[in-house]
Amino acid sequence: MPLLHPERYIVALPADELEKFAREWALLKKGYFEVERFSGAGDMGRDVVGYLSKQRHEGDWHNYQCKQYGKAVPLNVGLGEIGKILYFAHKGEFTAPTKFYFVAPKGVVRTLRTYISKPSELKKALIDNWDDYCAKTITRKKAIVLTNELKKFIEAWDFSNVSVISVDVMLADPAGRILMAKKFAESPDPAPKGIVPGTIEDREMPYVQQLLDAYSERDSKIYADHSAIAKHPDHGSHLTMQRERFFDADAFTRFYRDNTMTEEIDLLRNDMLHGVAEAHGAAHSDALARANAVMQQAANVQPSGVLAKHARVPVKQGICHHFANEGKLKWRKK
Repeated sequence: MPLLHPERYIVALPADELEKFAREWALLKKGYFEVERFSGAGDMGRDVVGYLSKQRHEGDWHNYQCKQYGKAVPLNVGLGEIGKILYFAHKGEFTAPTKFYFVAPKGVVRTLRTYISKPSELKKALIDNWDDYCAKTITRKKAIVLTNELKKFIEAWDFSNVSVISVDVMLADPAGRILMAKKFAESPDPAPKGIVPGTIEDREMPYVQQLLDAYSERDSKIYADHSAIAKHPDHGSHLTMQRERFFDADAFTRFYRDNTMTEEIDLLRNDMLHGVAEAHGAAHSDALARANAVMQQAANVQPSGVLAKHARVPVKQGICHHFANEGKLKWRKK
């Protein structure tokens, strides 16, 4: 498919591709134990399903009903799909979904949207129009009569579970923005800057200790801890800047990993590690000179991937301190 603007891309997707897209989108959302796509005959009203637990269809789950129409989804189609899923839930094929989403790039007609905004009226509309919109559309084998038992089951279901996911809703959602970033190499939201705590945290100690060793080597004087150099005319401000870089990189990584962009973070880190390898491995007068050379080179590395735009210089440099924390970079060669 030719590269299109995100909105036009989603609207232009064939029906089966919209289902695949919805599955990718659901996979990026938090809270699902598993996401499954159903297709073809026998789906019983399910297109994409997000299971909230390992009980799958015996526990809570969300139904993504994908409707790729040239116009807004009509009332009869919308009510028919809700009726179908509730009928098969009543039959015991699965528990009733705790969320029912219409994935409709062009939205739904005004009448259906109005009903969805008023759950009690949506329930009444489904029951009142069962014979017209549901009885003959659920299965081709027979007409499905709205028995008292089925009616009670429908009345017991919470119709506030129904909502619409239009193209605007999908692209405004964090998972949608991430998916678009992956498909179009568009820039996702920028990460927040890091906040440096007033005291050294335990998780900082590996890279801080390496810097203390480097300061000690430079001055031929042992600095036992960071407080010993806090007022040093050069090393004090140097350590402060390195901590800013460390926490900028920390905030950056946490933000995008929380938004399930783990692969992009790993790509960026790999580019940075390779980008500073020669500067790290070159001959230097001492450990501090090596650390500074790596910081200088890190600032010049141009990583690939969709996160590159937001990888500011302090972030790239801070990633190198995380490498030092992990033992991947050592400033002093023994």
